[in-house]
Amino acid sequence: MKRIWTYRFPWIFATLLTLIYFSLPFIADAITSISTLSKYAGSDAHRIVNYIQSGFIFPFQDILKNPIRAFVIFPYLWVIGIVLTFLWVMFPRFWKIMAWSVVGVWIFLWFFPNTLLLLENDKISRSKGSVSNGIILNSKRLPFNGENFITYSFPLYLAGRTFVHQKVRQTLLDAFEMLESECPETTFVVGETGLRHGGHFPPHRTHRNGLSVDIMSPLLKNGSSTRSHHFFNLWGYGLEFNNQGKKGKIAIDYETFAHLLNAIKKSAAKNGLEIQKVIFDPVLRPYLLKTKAGKQIQNLPFTKNRVIIRHDDHVHIDFKLK
Repeated sequence: MKRIWTYRFPWIFATLLTLIYFSLPFIADAITSISTLSKYAGSDAHRIVNYIQSGFIFPFQDILKNPIRAFVIFPYLWVIGIVLTFLWVMFPRFWKIMAWSVVGVWIFLWFFPNTLLLLENDKISRSKGSVSNGIILNSKRLPFNGENFITYSFPLYLAGRTFVHQKVRQTLLDAFEMLESECPETTFVVGETGLRHGGHFPPHRTHRNGLSVDIMSPLLKNGSSTRSHHFFNLWGYGLEFNNQGKKGKIAIDYETFAHLLNAIKKSAAKNGLEIQKVIFDPVLRPYLLKTKAGKQIQNLPFTKNRVIIRHDDHVHIDFKLK
């Protein structure tokens, strides 16, 4: 037992995380000082930093507020380091079993991610409040993939960031089924939707009551359908297209995009939903609406002006229950 106090890990652990904790506001300032990012991230960066910092003192984030956090963060993390060291020294076999178990579960879910759908209940989903200030009861997780769609990120899917109202899930599944014949070459990418119980969903301002979805813009590369969603472009959220919807050899597939929105419009009506809002960069929208399929989505409730996040690499859709 006395050996635990001689380990360096608790001090290194607490020091490194404390440095990260205090560096986050400076990182946010650096990001917002970049002209291409400031207009999108300026009003959200520090809100996100505060949310991340509160996670460093979980589960006491609601009790300890700034500036008290600044004084307790190091000793709090040091205590956690001591506890982890104690568990490592006293139960080494436990850690080995845990490590191999995590690896085994990760590999199993990599090949069979949709088995997570078996964990949900069969109760009816109930949305409360608005998309910007609400919660959801009995939400349903979207499948990770299907015949012609896939989720934007495997680890973030496991983290539970793709829950929706059951009617929204059925709407998307019906739309994708419709698109199998309309756009057979395209694999659509579903972005973030919301947490299991809804509520605050950083970095998003909405996505709180299970009635919001993000879907990545369908893309073309050298005339053929392609996808681009990985860690280095924030799983598709970090793409930045020019005012024609192009980025190097990649371009937005507006015709397929219009088919996607039209399919969602039709399936929403069938499943007792209305589309309340559609956010897609208004600078790029004329290219979308002038396509052949674009004529069928002229009446969708697109926002008129650019919002904080440009929404060129994805479309945001808010639904409303009929």
